[in-house]
Amino acid sequence: MNLNIRLLICCCFFINLLAAQEEIENPGQYSEDPESVYFNLESFYPIGLGNSPYAEIYNFDPGYALDFNWFVKPKFTLGARYSFFRGYVEDKSKIGNISNTKFHLFGITRGYYQALDKNWNLHYKLGIGAVLNRHRAPEDHFSDEGGKTWASVEFSRRLDRTLGFFIKTGLDYEFLHINSSPEVESYLNSNFLVNLGLGIRIYFQNPGG
Repeated sequence: MNLNIRLLICCCFFINLLAAQEEIENPGQYSEDPESVYFNLESFYPIGLGNSPYAEIYNFDPGYALDFNWFVKPKFTLGARYSFFRGYVEDKSKIGNISNTKFHLFGITRGYYQALDKNWNLHYKLGIGAVLNRHRAPEDHFSDEGGKTWASVEFSRRLDRTLGFFIKTGLDYEFLHINSSPEVESYLNSNFLVNLGLGIRIYFQNPGG
């Protein structure tokens, strides 16, 4: 099993332990409510890190994302995420004759929600998903597939019962399945990104806030 997937499973197990401890310390406080959900409409800016194509070759446009978050317990969430951004190749010497790439992510998340007071809250999330990168070259189109794990934190302000806004930061690790020569394969297949984002949050209920 991939090391990154094992690390994510361990982190999710740790969050589940926190949930169990919370239930022991506060018995009887949880009552199931099917309306305990919210959506994030997000714009973010990806920044490549380290010795990788995303840091050295691409120039990225701002991206867009839609998150769904469901409170399985008052402080713990399960969710889904779709994101999209576009990158333009500045240095073709290391990656070939690609002009631009469209990056798609489909993933799931596990999170911990901390209400600071009635209006302010933090949401910590871990995620894992599948990526599809569609490349455009002058005479060809092709795709690469892989996976991604990430961790993020959102700082949010509620405006009323339904709407809020948030800022966030996150760290992504993307692992692709590109077959190439041994000397460049590890370079092409491993990428780290920092994402800085902001957006609108649409609530159906505010748990704990």
